[in-house]
Amino acid sequence: MRRPISLMKRLFLTFIFVSLSAVVLGQSAESYFHNSAQSFINADLQQAIQEAQQGLQQYPNNPKLNALMQKLQEEQQRQQQQQDQENQEQQQEEQEQQKDEQQDQEQGDQKQQQQEQQDQQQQEQGENQDEQNPEDMNPENMDMQKISKQEAEKILQALAQKEKELLKEFKKKKTNGSAKHEKDW
Repeated sequence: MRRPISLMKRLFLTFIFVSLSAVVLGQSAESYFHNSAQSFINADLQQAIQEAQQGLQQYPNNPKLNALMQKLQEEQQRQQQQQDQENQEQQQEEQEQQKDEQQDQEQGDQKQQQQEQQDQQQQEQGENQDEQNPEDMNPENMDMQKISKQEAEKILQALAQKEKELLKEFKKKKTNGSAKHEKDW
């Protein structure tokens, strides 16, 4: 009877040793691989890399973990390059926009300077004309000289718009009138 007890003790001790080994070693290489791959599938690249690194710390020669880690690093580099390219494109767009705004500002400044010069010349010409023939000036001519080019353009645009509206109304009246046919028999 002694033998069965010692055999039982050996089996029990072996079971405890195996259990403790599994607890001490933690996860298997397969579970690290699976967890890392699952994180990658869930679009959590950083977690996937971390899982693979933990697995490689315990199983540095595991071919699956090494291959997965290589693929994860390649993906990380690809994403970084894509991010860098997007940042570069955004910076270029911002620079182009700033350049366009600067050009617009410069053009606006030039137009303003030209307008001021024209206004000044017109004022000087008006003063010269006033000095030369003050009797020949009538109020209508005085009003015309005071209108700037921009104001004149606005007036012409308003007249053109009004003309278009009147033509549309005329066409509507014409089509409405022609749509009603009375029987003449």
